[in-house]
Amino acid sequence: MHVKAGYGVVWLLLLALAGVILPAAAQDHEVRLTLERTACFGTCPMYTVTIYADGTVAYEGERFVEVTGTQTTMIDPAVVEKLVRIFDDAGYFSWEDEYTQQNVTDLPSVITSVTRDGETKRIVRYAGDDSAPLALPFLENWLDRIAGTAQWTGAGPSLPFFMSGGSPVISLERQPCFGMCPVYELVLYEDGTVVYLGFDHVKEVGVRITQGDAQAVTALANEMKIMGYFDWADAYTHRIVTDHATVITSLSWEGQFKRIERYDGDPDAPVGLVRIEDKIDRLADVSQWVVMP
Repeated sequence: MHVKAGYGVVWLLLLALAGVILPAAAQDHEVRLTLERTACFGTCPMYTVTIYADGTVAYEGERFVEVTGTQTTMIDPAVVEKLVRIFDDAGYFSWEDEYTQQNVTDLPSVITSVTRDGETKRIVRYAGDDSAPLALPFLENWLDRIAGTAQWTGAGPSLPFFMSGGSPVISLERQPCFGMCPVYELVLYEDGTVVYLGFDHVKEVGVRITQGDAQAVTALANEMKIMGYFDWADAYTHRIVTDHATVITSLSWEGQFKRIERYDGDPDAPVGLVRIEDKIDRLADVSQWVVMP
C-alpha cells in the first residue's frame, strides 16, 4: 500500500511538473508573426514566412523565388518580441483588417498577422490601395529583413509607393559596422513625407513617419542631379580600412533612377556623395532618433 501510495505521489508530482513545463514549451512555439506575399499579374515572388516565439523562422516558397519549398532558420527570441512591440507601437492593432481597394489592378497582396498577449491581428493589404497606413508596407519589409527571406527569394524589399503623396524620391541606408555605428534607413517622398526605420544603435528603434518640407525634398533632388549623382559609379566599395559601415543612397527623379553603394573608407568616392548623405540626414532631422557623431 505504501509503495502504491508512493507511486501515486510521484505520478501527481509528474503531472504537476508537466502542467508547468508543457504550456511553457507550447508557448515558446506559438506563432508570433506571419507574412504572405501573393500572386500578381507577373512574376511577383510568392511565399509565406512564419516567425515563432522561440525564434524559429519557417519559410515556404511557392513561385517566382530562388528557393521553393520549406526552409527554416533561427533568430534571437528577444528580436521576435522586439518586432512584436514595433508593430504594436506603430499602431498595427488599431488599423483596419483589410485594405483591398484596387485603384491599380494586377498587383500582389500582402497578408500579415501579429500575436500579442494572446490576441492575434491579421491585415490584408492590396499593394495598390493607398488608404493603407504608410507604415504598414515598411513593417512588412522589416519583417522580411528580420526573417532573412532575401536568401531564399533572391529579391530584397522595394521602397513602398505612396500613391496619395507621390513616389519615394530619395533614400538613405546606413548599414552595420564592426562597432556601434547607427543602423537605420530614411525614405523621403515627393510630398515631404519622411519615413525613418531605426534598427540598431539608435535612440529610436522602430518606424517613425513625419511630415517634412516638400520644397526641400525637390531642392535636394535637383541638387543631387546637378552635382552629377546620375553620372557617378553604382558602387564605391574598395576597402583600404576595414570594419567601417556601408552607406546606400538612391534618387528617383525626372524619369531617372540611381542607387549608389559607398563603403565608408573608399577614397575614390566623390566628396559630393558624402555631402549628399549628410544633407539627407539633416533634411530628415534624423538627430531626433539617432545620436549623430
